[in-house]
Amino acid sequence: MILRLFLLLFLVCTAWAQAAGPLPRIEGESFAGRKVVLPDAVSGKVAVLILGFSKGSKGPTSAWGEKIGSEFGSQPGFELYQLPVLEDVPRLIRGMVISGIKKGVKENLRDHFVPVLQGEASLKKLVGYKEADDAYIIILDRAGQIAGQMHGGFSQGAYAQFEAQVRKLLGL
Repeated sequence: MILRLFLLLFLVCTAWAQAAGPLPRIEGESFAGRKVVLPDAVSGKVAVLILGFSKGSKGPTSAWGEKIGSEFGSQPGFELYQLPVLEDVPRLIRGMVISGIKKGVKENLRDHFVPVLQGEASLKKLVGYKEADDAYIIILDRAGQIAGQMHGGFSQGAYAQFEAQVRKLLGL
């Protein structure tokens, strides 16, 4: 019994240690035309990155983005970035895909909406990619370290867990 408890505790700690750590460098140009390098762009702030890996992830990523933006968007020391990961989109149609996504993004959100065109495999590994149409969420602490991750569609239960973690990081 004690051995089982020890093994369970070890696995939980190991999983948490793998989730925590630095974010790999992500570079891109926002829909507002600004060069963005993460995590540098959010240094000293609590940040949330919402990644989508498919056209079908638009619904979940949008739902998470709207809720997070309305709740924390005006909070000092907080940044929200939405990152459609498009490396696997064929180059021949990539421009059309980016243009289509950009048309659906409100003008005031374009500065924090950055298509990612490289490093898709490493990002999938980082987030524990399983479902193409899920939203993948990374929470960064003020030091740019990964403080938490989750994936899936939006739900009040999932949001409550997310909200508690972000509020704690913000000191609210």
